[in-house]
Amino acid sequence: MQLSNRAIRDALEHGEQRDFRKTHLYERVFALAEQKAHATLPRVMLPDIALHSPKITRKLTTAWFARQVDARYRRCMAGEPGN
Repeated sequence: MQLSNRAIRDALEHGEQRDFRKTHLYERVFALAEQKAHATLPRVMLPDIALHSPKITRKLTTAWFARQVDARYRRCMAGEPGN
């Protein structure tokens, strides 16, 4: 099934909504990409952008930062001491 320009535009205008993953456009794009890659492709990924600053002395990324925040949140919610 081919999508019209209007259908594509309508789907893209709702691209930030949770139900975007249920649209025909989303499904078709991934089907085509997986067909070309000959593999299942990830649907979501944690951004892994290098962080640079004069104060940063280690190799840090946005993915590292997000994992640290998530770990701290989970420890706090579990009531672990030291937080």
